[in-house]
Amino acid sequence: MIINPAAQLVSEVEDRIRSAHLISLFLDFDGTLVPIAPLPGVPQLDDETAGILKLLAHRDEIIATIISGRAIEDLYARIRLDRLIYAGNHGLEIFGRQLRFVEPVASAQREQLDRLCDELDLELTSISGAIVERKGLTGTVHYRLASQSGSAEIERIVFAGVARYGALFRVNPGAKIFDIVPRTNWHKGAAVKWINERLGVKDFLTVYLGDDISDEDAFSVLPDSITVKVGDAPVTSARYQLPGPVAVREFLRWIAHGSRR
Repeated sequence: MIINPAAQLVSEVEDRIRSAHLISLFLDFDGTLVPIAPLPGVPQLDDETAGILKLLAHRDEIIATIISGRAIEDLYARIRLDRLIYAGNHGLEIFGRQLRFVEPVASAQREQLDRLCDELDLELTSISGAIVERKGLTGTVHYRLASQSGSAEIERIVFAGVARYGALFRVNPGAKIFDIVPRTNWHKGAAVKWINERLGVKDFLTVYLGDDISDEDAFSVLPDSITVKVGDAPVTSARYQLPGPVAVREFLRWIAHGSRR
């Protein structure tokens, strides 16, 4: 018998979601709403998922946040729904539904980060498949298209470049990427708590879906919530798992259409 993973998740969380007066819904973008792509500019929402997000955005009992490593302008440009909250650069910047936040330490280090990205771009020019993406408050080196030997050299260059800046930045490895982020006490978990504290109500249920290593920071601060790891993960702090964006779409469809009595 083939088990539908979205239906199985619904059966496990249905009572909690149906009985919640308000749902604070957090969704990662790449790998959760859309499949991971070899180039950062490629991923776009399919029409079906975009329609489901629109329905969720107009449900009064749901406050939905898209939380991603992408720059906030990039994230908004791929969705363009004004009733959502957007948390870009792993939560370092937030806007939507009258909320606005930019993490001050990260903002103060923009110039140094730009210089570091320029240096890495120059050093990685000769390595096929290396892409340096500037995202304002963070940077990302993509190497999904690089060879195995090229990937090892990219890793060496990235870590050496970040080390030149002392304690200003750290490297967060991801799925064929190296995220370069300011050393702050802020992460996706801190962003989730900040947003939830501003909902204006005490009785709500948090539902968080994400596939990235950075989503573990959110899972760990939400032990009593519905947390869903998307994709394969032998170790995760999330309570549930879904295999990929298709299953995520089906689960969100249920929330949008059939989750209320």
